[in-house]
Amino acid sequence: WSDSFSLTVCDLRPVLSVSPSWLSPGASVTLSCEVKPQSAGWRFFWYKAIPDLSSRFYSFELLPNITNRTELNSYILHGQNHTAGYVCRAGRGDPADFTAYSEPKFIWFPAASLSVSPDRVQHFKSDSVSLSCEGNSTEWTVKWITEIGLLFDCFYMGNMNRSTCSNNMDWYHSGVYWCESGSGHFSNSVNITVKNINGTILVSPVHPVTEGDPVTLSCRYKEQKLLSNVFFYHNNKLIHNDSREELKISAVSKSDEGFYKCEHSGKESPQSWMAVRGERMKTFDRFYSGKPFKVILVIICCYFKCHLECIKL
Repeated sequence: WSDSFSLTVCDLRPVLSVSPSWLSPGASVTLSCEVKPQSAGWRFFWYKAIPDLSSRFYSFELLPNITNRTELNSYILHGQNHTAGYVCRAGRGDPADFTAYSEPKFIWFPAASLSVSPDRVQHFKSDSVSLSCEGNSTEWTVKWITEIGLLFDCFYMGNMNRSTCSNNMDWYHSGVYWCESGSGHFSNSVNITVKNINGTILVSPVHPVTEGDPVTLSCRYKEQKLLSNVFFYHNNKLIHNDSREELKISAVSKSDEGFYKCEHSGKESPQSWMAVRGERMKTFDRFYSGKPFKVILVIICCYFKCHLECIKL
C-alpha cells in the first residue's frame, strides 16, 4: 500500500468572521469559521497570519494552546492588546481533505490616523491623490499592499518624505494603505480603488462612519462633479432609482453597513465597503498604542479579494 497523504480542496474557501474588529484594551475576540454549503464532519483550524518580508507574501502559523483538530467552528481569543490578523480553514476525513485558507480578518489597535485627499475610496486614473500619516510618533511611513499581494511604501513611489505620498494614480495603485512607525505601531487602513478615466466612480467615505452621523454618497464621471438619474445599490440590491444626484442617509445605523455601488447610463462603478462603527468605539479609532506586531502587513488584505494559495498543513 502507499503512504497516506493530505489533500487540499482548493474549490472550497471558508468564510472567517471576527467580532468585534475594533477593541478596547484586553477585550476578547471571537473567530468564527463557516464552510458553504454547510455539511457535517468538518474540523476547523485557526492560524495567525505572519508576513514574509523577503518575498512580500505571508505564511500561516497554527494558533498555540489548541488541539490541531476541533469540531468547534468558533475560537475565542482572550485579552487582545495588539493588532493581529487571522485565517481559518477546515478539513475532514482520514487522511484529511482540506479547504483553502479563508481570506484574512483582523482586529485593530491603531496608533495613528491615515488621511486621504480627496477623501474618498475610488479615484480615476491620473487623479492626484495625497495620503499622509498623523500620530503620536515622529516617524511614520505610508505603506500599501497591492491587489496581487505585493508590499510597497512611499519610497517606491518616488516620495522622499515617507509619511506623505502624493501621486498621480495608476491601476497598480489600487490596494490597501496604512501608516507604520519604526517602533511597530500602526494606523487604521484604507482601501483605494483606481478606475479608468472613461469609467464611473462612487464617491463614498474612506473611513468608517459613526452610528448616528449623516453620510452622502454620489456618482461621478472624470469631468463631471455630480450625475443625476443615478441608480444606487446596497449589497447588490437596488435601493434608489429616481432622478436624485446623491444618496443621503441622515443618521447611519449598523444596517447601512455594506457594499455600495452606483450606475449611470449603463456604466457601473466598482463597489466599495462602507463601515459603520458604534458610538462607544469612537475613542479607539485614532491614537491607541499597541504592541509592535508586524502582522499588519498581511491582515489588511481582507479589504479586497486576496486569493490565497492552497498549502498543505
